[in-house]
Amino acid sequence: MAGVDAAVQISELSKTYQGLLPWARHEVRAVRDVTLAIRRGEIFGLLGPNGAGKTTAIKMIAGLVEPTRGRISFPAFKRRPAIGAVLEGSRNLYWRLSAWENIRYFGEIKGVPLAQLREQAAELMELFGIADKRDRPAQTLSRGMQQKLAVVLAFLGEPELLLLDEPTLGLDVASSQTIQRLLKRLCAERELTIIVTTHQMDVAQSLCKRVGIMRDGRIAACSPVAELVEHFKRQDYILGFNRAALPKVEQHLAAEQVDYEVVDGDWLDQARLRVKLPAARAVYALMAGLERLDIELTDFRQELPTLEDIFLSITGGEGGAA
Repeated sequence: MAGVDAAVQISELSKTYQGLLPWARHEVRAVRDVTLAIRRGEIFGLLGPNGAGKTTAIKMIAGLVEPTRGRISFPAFKRRPAIGAVLEGSRNLYWRLSAWENIRYFGEIKGVPLAQLREQAAELMELFGIADKRDRPAQTLSRGMQQKLAVVLAFLGEPELLLLDEPTLGLDVASSQTIQRLLKRLCAERELTIIVTTHQMDVAQSLCKRVGIMRDGRIAACSPVAELVEHFKRQDYILGFNRAALPKVEQHLAAEQVDYEVVDGDWLDQARLRVKLPAARAVYALMAGLERLDIELTDFRQELPTLEDIFLSITGGEGGAA
């Protein structure tokens, strides 16, 4: 998707680091020939195991790291877009300053007039649930509150491109869901482009319609999440029924040479099986056999792969994020 619709166009991007010690001179190729286009107004997930090159790529887009080779452009904008960023492992705020002092400091750096800054800060702090922490030093805030404040700082000046490296890392479930919900809302309202890296696959699947999965510095896959799920879909089905019928069902499946495994039921009197069929059409024979046995199903559904399943398949089981 090249052309004027791309908020970020990356062409053959590479970054190589040279070893500094005379006795250990070697090259580390962090990013290798990455070509990628990110649409304006989308939340794009950049995923990968530790050392895959995600953070290096984010820093090159932000202008914090100089590429060794390749080009980054912003075709959808007449100029370089205003960028906001939350970088994992970096000091995104000053501990001794209060929440408001952090906002004023970073807002002035971005050139936001004070009157506009007060208005933006009040709206954003209310949205993220930290308005009552306005005068608290950042170091006294919880990890979740600090992360929310960092995201608020990234939104100051109404950026057109937001770079979020592990935005929900270390947050409790409620705080993580709050940030995800607000990111989606603000993205839709402001036609904001967001690039997010995370090792939390449930977060990526919730936030992003499209993801790029990196491995060894390269893009190993780049597709809408729905297409990846369809591509990696297997013919696995979950069957639920009364536990008393389990021996009869297992005997039938064994006789038909159907591969299955028992899954713990939700209730004491319920049994669930994961049945692995060789092809989609085999489901008709399975259902006909269960009907002959007079098995009343309480659950029947195809089990779709999660983004985590797909990630592990593409990366060869490597975990983590960097």
